[in-house]
Amino acid sequence: MRAAVRILKWTAIGLVALVLLSIGGTWLQQQQRHADASVTALAAMRSDARVHIDDQRFLTLRPAAGGERRGVILYPGAYVDIRGYAPTIKPIAAAGYRVVVVPMPFELAVFGIDRALDVIAENRDIESWTLIGHSVGGAMAAVVADRQPRTFNGVIIWDSYPPSFASLDDYPNPVWLIHRATPDGAPPPSFARQRHLFPRDSRWAAIPGGIHMQFGSFKGGGYVEDWQPTISEAEQHRAVVRLTLEALEQMNATPTR
Repeated sequence: MRAAVRILKWTAIGLVALVLLSIGGTWLQQQQRHADASVTALAAMRSDARVHIDDQRFLTLRPAAGGERRGVILYPGAYVDIRGYAPTIKPIAAAGYRVVVVPMPFELAVFGIDRALDVIAENRDIESWTLIGHSVGGAMAAVVADRQPRTFNGVIIWDSYPPSFASLDDYPNPVWLIHRATPDGAPPPSFARQRHLFPRDSRWAAIPGGIHMQFGSFKGGGYVEDWQPTISEAEQHRAVVRLTLEALEQMNATPTR
């Protein structure tokens, strides 16, 4: 009996040690790969006459005039300070949307896939929601959209694609991919290979000369780009905002199925 108790005790200790090592490894990787918000992004984090910013449980941007009925939830990429998205989401809020950026455990959306549902529960005055995800956040946005096909009026993926186990090929509402592209408009080959994971009528919107990390404004980090940008960060931000607003206009004009 005592031997069995000792075995159970040491098994439990071993499991706890494995969990702690796993958490420690994730934390170390996060520190090594973390991208800070740039000076430009931090400057955009100030509330002004057009947009009110609330950085508490969620990072929430609201049009200063209020009265918004449409919402946007953004799942961030991995290992980034979410304030780095301020330059691309602030103009979206100014256009009349409540924009909520979701902080993720360990800065990885894979650990907070269903957090969009928490956002919706806390913002019941919003009548319709669109889900946006960047990078790993884009992949996880596809997962929650696949699980909750009638919760969102559409999905906008910034420079990513759905995982194979959460294909959006039969998703009932509009899907847009806004992606970095070579100067002639071609997506990265890895994206082209995943075309079957999108609906046949999905919109692929290229940003020629753009790069992955310029969907926000960051400094540092461990992401390795496929190519050097041939447009400025400000130019890419304008393209991201323009295309995202175009996608939102379509999604809010299309009845949710």
